[in-house]
Amino acid sequence: MALDTLIKFFKTSMTPAQPETPEEHEQKLRVATAAILLETAYADSSLSSTEEKKILDFLQKKFEVSESMARELVEAAEEMRSRTIDHWNVTNIVRKNFSLEDRVHIVKTMWRMVYLDGDLHQYENYLVRKMADLLGLEHHVMIDAKMAVRQELALEE
Repeated sequence: MALDTLIKFFKTSMTPAQPETPEEHEQKLRVATAAILLETAYADSSLSSTEEKKILDFLQKKFEVSESMARELVEAAEEMRSRTIDHWNVTNIVRKNFSLEDRVHIVKTMWRMVYLDGDLHQYENYLVRKMADLLGLEHHVMIDAKMAVRQELALEE
């Protein structure tokens, strides 16, 4: 699906005039996931090469796509983000289509990204909490994900 087509697809209402094809639905879900991760990466105002690599790795593994396809997803998410990003709309797509385990995995990836520089900025913390809530995760599940990542990264309390 072309980048412009994908962006236009997101800009339309959640109930398009024509039913979406399974391919369009899958692509929409992929871009929504990329947008969530991209928004997290930009929480500290910049996208580092390490954060970009983490996003690409996640997308490649989760959706079993090539690196070039993962880059296209990030580009589509970047384009959407440059115009505006509706956190509710994007997270709603993911919440409705992913299992609880998948959504927790996304939140863990978000925590890994914010801790890449070894420091948790206030806005990063706020954003991950907000996105986790919009993804339908209970507070204790989000905290468990955060603690699991801190332990994995050997970060002190």
